[in-house]
Amino acid sequence: MSTDAQPSPGATVISVRGEAYVEVQPERATVNVTVELDGPDRASVQHRASQARERCLTLVRTLHDPGTGPITEWAASSLQVWSSRPWNAEGTQLPLVFHSRSTVDATFSDLDAVGAWTDTLAATDGITIAGIDWSITDLTRQELEARCSRDAVANAVTKATVYASALGLGDVRPTEITEPAVLHAGGSEYGVMAKMAMASPGSTEFAPEPVRITVQVNARFEARPIVD
Repeated sequence: MSTDAQPSPGATVISVRGEAYVEVQPERATVNVTVELDGPDRASVQHRASQARERCLTLVRTLHDPGTGPITEWAASSLQVWSSRPWNAEGTQLPLVFHSRSTVDATFSDLDAVGAWTDTLAATDGITIAGIDWSITDLTRQELEARCSRDAVANAVTKATVYASALGLGDVRPTEITEPAVLHAGGSEYGVMAKMAMASPGSTEFAPEPVRITVQVNARFEARPIVD
């Protein structure tokens, strides 16, 4: 809501920022997997990397179901192989070293299944759990943003009313509302808040940070002196 009208004669303009936030537990976990291997022989590196990548993809496909999960979607990059010739501390160039890299991302709708799956992968040579991104569904995000927007506007009205009262003015009338930012925050570091599950020895249980949505609004109001 925005207007270009000039302040009404005799009115005091009050500009405030309203803010509201909500924190909820994640509904989705996207596991970022990296497959990296190196060695002196290109054929051996490529073979080992291909096997590790295929093992990862097999574990993904076994759990993949777009409707029921636990993996609802996934993506994988192609396997890349390249070489480099390192130098030692004496400045001598060493023989070629071959490197390989590929990535796999898997999104879980069942967060309880993440720990056992990552433990199985991490036991494979060359596979690293690079990170876990915690998130919510689009529908939940839209609902929470709408709720926060209403609360942020209410917060702005409350602030403006307090200022008007402190100045001895009457009720405030909104003239402009703009939204500078909608902020999303959530845990994304693998293992930051992980603990070992007591009920399932050897399997990692995760306690992710809540997903936080913050809405801010800039609002302008007019207030007039109280007329007896």
